[in-house]
Amino acid sequence: MMKSMATATGRHGLHARGRAWALAAAVLLGLATPGPPAAAQGNAEAAQRRTALVIGNSAYADAPLANSANDARAMAQVLRATGFAVQLHVDVDQRQMLAAVREFGERLKATGGTGLFYFAGHGVQIKGRNFLVPIRADITHEDEVAYAALDAQAVLDKMESAGNGTNIIILDACRNNPFVRSTRNTQQGLALMDAPVGTLVAFATAPGSVAIDNLPGMRNGLYTTHLMEAIRRPGLKVEEVMKLTRAGVLRASGNRQMPWETSALVGDFYFQPPREGATGVAGTPAGPPQAPAAAAPAVDTQAAIDDALWAAVKDSRSSAELYAYLQRFPDGRHAREARRRLLDLATPGGAPRAGAAPPAPAGPQSGPSLPGLPAPPPREALPATGGFVTAPPAIDEARRVVEEVVRWGSAGTERRPQNARRNSAGFTEGDRFRYQKTDFYLRGGQGITDYLWRVDRIEPDGSLWVNDGRQRFDPTGQRHGGNDEHTGAWVDFAPPLPLYELARRGAGVTQEFRTTVRIRDAGGQIEHAALHGTLRTHADSARGPRGSADLLAALRIEVELMGTAQAADGALRALNWKHTYWMALPLLLPVAFTILEVVDGVPRQSTRHELIAVDQLSLADPAPAPGATR
Repeated sequence: MMKSMATATGRHGLHARGRAWALAAAVLLGLATPGPPAAAQGNAEAAQRRTALVIGNSAYADAPLANSANDARAMAQVLRATGFAVQLHVDVDQRQMLAAVREFGERLKATGGTGLFYFAGHGVQIKGRNFLVPIRADITHEDEVAYAALDAQAVLDKMESAGNGTNIIILDACRNNPFVRSTRNTQQGLALMDAPVGTLVAFATAPGSVAIDNLPGMRNGLYTTHLMEAIRRPGLKVEEVMKLTRAGVLRASGNRQMPWETSALVGDFYFQPPREGATGVAGTPAGPPQAPAAAAPAVDTQAAIDDALWAAVKDSRSSAELYAYLQRFPDGRHAREARRRLLDLATPGGAPRAGAAPPAPAGPQSGPSLPGLPAPPPREALPATGGFVTAPPAIDEARRVVEEVVRWGSAGTERRPQNARRNSAGFTEGDRFRYQKTDFYLRGGQGITDYLWRVDRIEPDGSLWVNDGRQRFDPTGQRHGGNDEHTGAWVDFAPPLPLYELARRGAGVTQEFRTTVRIRDAGGQIEHAALHGTLRTHADSARGPRGSADLLAALRIEVELMGTAQAADGALRALNWKHTYWMALPLLLPVAFTILEVVDGVPRQSTRHELIAVDQLSLADPAPAPGATR
């Protein structure tokens, strides 16, 4: 429920980043253009190998499905036509499913290349985990699901451990839960799964939603029908196949079902490689299947991207393009040179400093520190006879502005008063927290934005006035009112989520929770919602702000709430919220959080927010005793 403050500099940075990445992509493609040398021929051949496991279960005793077995048979045929060696299993029990996954993993480890797992049948989510249901499953209670079904994460782990290059998991298992009467689980569909590097996970519909099994006159399920049609078209990358599938399903279902995927693929994968001279435009008739394209020699992907992006922007006279590089690689191979180039551009006249020498080793650091968090950028000195001297004021001010923009997106966000007050939790006037938001509904650069939360004032009761009053936090940093960063509506919570309190209590907490939410949209319409559910805490780790070398020990707080919202005209809507927060005290706000919200069975928001910069004064100066305010 959060978005914000896209500054002019940020917008220019996004456009510049797009240009820079286009150039970088060209460089990377240039690396992969030549045929593989003899030493890499074995790797190229391995990358062409394709192995698939296809399972379809229809013959459930209590809730049989019309199309799952047909879907599996049809999908196996389509995959074989694109070069996959397919293991096909229809109407299998748990023992047979486990044996099939084990054999699949061994084959994938032996052959390498691309692995694909497809399942059609019943699937359920229990406590955020997805389980694929075999036939003859004897499940009477929720706690028996893990022992009677196949954990989808186990399949993902098996494929990841094979060490091959590319993995694809397709789950057409988001149908209604046939065991809902025998469990306390109220979550529909499947839960979102994080894709490891080199993996794409595709769902028949959005997390928490239920897929349509079939439409009248269709032999196969709605999702699989459109997926097979897209796979047959040559010249489409797998991401394009998924987009085409999504468009077809949305159109056929009247926008009631929206396929979903999470991807961490590194390279390109084609089911049907482009024909020579073909444009790859969607809609080209499928021709005879062609052999998979040869893989490029193995490279250090991140280093190659770093070098390519730097090569694209290093001679630029646009500070926005240099900022774009530093935002992507704040500690990259060329970060120091990028900062020097920015300083040159910021110098009056924009001329490079005459006789500029490499920067001096980092001197004493200033500002807050925390194990695992990035230290402030080192200060550089200008060379002079006999040693180093302090930089001239104009240069030092230019450097300060450069670092401010690189870290915070724009200059002028620091507004810490001289006698800043601090509350008992440790918040100080002027504290800043910058987040990067990924909106999974939007693809490409449009889906990634950042926003800033700045503590402008601490009230006498210790509560926080944030972003000039657009956000209101209680003394412990829990938001009880403010503009919804995603929709722009004003939202009040009574009570707010007790994240700080749960973080102090530690792992192993399960707590029932109720709250009332009041929503006022831009048109002044008011809606009230009563939500109830469960809060759970688990020990975990999370990546710290940008530039951190290590993971931070964190507490994962899982929030599952459901209820009904009533508008002023009496209209009712069913709400289903699943939020996850990572708290890493003494950081006072979450180091990361994810938001998944479903309204009347239709996903409305799926976002991830990561803390990328923090300026929290209490990290350096311990907070006063509880109850004190200064």
